[in-house]
Amino acid sequence: MNVRLFGILAILAKERSVALQMGEGATLGDVLTELGKRFGGDFADHIFRVEGEMHSYCGIFVNDAMVNDLNEELRANGPAAEVGMILLMASEGG
Repeated sequence: MNVRLFGILAILAKERSVALQMGEGATLGDVLTELGKRFGGDFADHIFRVEGEMHSYCGIFVNDAMVNDLNEELRANGPAAEVGMILLMASEGG
């Protein structure tokens, strides 16, 4: 699974692209939890309002479609699922 990070998330992670090995049936929540473990609490705090609930300004795109459900199973679009993550603050988002 390929995860692309934008904005502050890329700055916090110190990288823009992350390759994750996730098992069959992995959910969006699984991926976000793994990223939080890898990049630390400050990174996770920018994504999760409370455990199991994303901030409303966190935009997650899976295979170019916006996904808000942490229980959404991620399926590959070609060889691997593409996950894009961006924080859309009120001044940036529309």
